[in-house]
Amino acid sequence: QVAAGHVEETWVLDDRMKRMIMDLQRHWLTDYQQSREKLLVEMTERLHQEFLSDQQKIRTELLTQFKDELDTTRAELEQKYRESLKAELAKVNEKHRKEISACKKKQWCWQCEAEAIYHCCWNTAYCSVECQQGHWSTHRRYCRRKKQGGGGGGGGAGN
Repeated sequence: QVAAGHVEETWVLDDRMKRMIMDLQRHWLTDYQQSREKLLVEMTERLHQEFLSDQQKIRTELLTQFKDELDTTRAELEQKYRESLKAELAKVNEKHRKEISACKKKQWCWQCEAEAIYHCCWNTAYCSVECQQGHWSTHRRYCRRKKQGGGGGGGGAGN
């Protein structure tokens, strides 16, 4: 019986060992699954943060690139605009110069400043007989034609 009792105790110990091993296995599996889940959550969060960081970096790079392109385009357009203005200014200046030149070649009525068609003496001209006669009272004192004896006292047109 001793031997038989001993065998039974060994068998009981064997059952306890099995239960203990199974409990340990369950405990380790539970720990493993919890640790695995924890690591997966941490890795997912880290990957998500890296993804967000990469997205922000890409966004920043694209915005910088876009800003640089806009600045370049703006500078080019401003340069073209300046050149266009410069060309337009040159045209306007040339037109103004021609108009001034044309005006300098004309004589103007001493009385009303309209374009003159009647000339009296070296610096006096009139647009009409009326202007010449109206100005004659002032002009006769300075008229070179009268002093040279070329003009009559009436100061008619063509004198």
